Amino acid sequence: VQTCALPISQAFEVFCYHDVRDSVDGDLEQESTTISTKNLAAHFAWIQAHGYHPISINDLLDAKSGKKPLPSKPVLLTFDDGYESFYSRAFPLLKLYKYPAVAALVGSWLEVESGKTVQYGDEQVPREHFLSTQQIKELADSGLVEFASHSYDLHHGILANPQGNKIAAAVTLQYDPASKTYESRESYRTRIKQDFIKNNAFIQSITGKSPRVMVWPYGSYNAIAAEVADRKSTRLNSSHRDYLVC
Repeated sequence: VQTCALPISQAFEVFCYHDVRDSVDGDLEQESTTISTKNLAAHFAWIQAHGYHPISINDLLDAKSGKKPLPSKPVLLTFDDGYESFYSRAFPLLKLYKYPAVAALVGSWLEVESGKTVQYGDEQVPREHFLSTQQIKELADSGLVEFASHSYDLHHGILANPQGNKIAAAVTLQYDPASKTYESRESYRTRIKQDFIKNNAFIQSITGKSPRVMVWPYGSYNAIAAEVADRKSTRLNSSHRDYLVC
């Protein structure tokens, strides 16, 4: 995870979660990106018992600007992909412990109509497996949850070479087998920029706030994508501070 540059004395840990599913309940989760409600509750209890302090994005920005240092043993809680379980299973625990969290949304998945399916990797997942607009509004209004951009439609692989390899859409020049050519760097930059702008607009239309955090799909990014994300031109309101990049 990469975040804003802070002094070593203000380093912090990041706990990254995805789906919360009781079907994986057990001492060890059966899937690397899922956790049971029981184990998530155990994580939060451990955080509290061992003196860790979950922090918000405002805390990070204040520490970066020198307004105030982070608390002792700071930890950032993040939840990727916008699963419905973040609302139904994780949010009650956040409210119980009064812990802030960052939730990363993929706009194209959430704009799928109810009753249809979302292309999630190689699977077709019911739209209802992801957050609804009303749930996002409630979470945003809670004061505990900050929504991050997880791209509008870059959470998938694209054709990257004549051999048929697929690489994360945010970090590769797309290969066109018909013309046997690669996407130009300028076209790539424009594609990434337009995606960021579109997802910012989508999130702002629901929450009233343009996201201040970019969470890269698959954790993959490069210098061009990072530069585009850091430009104020990718945000709808130039008064917003620069992205934190996770």
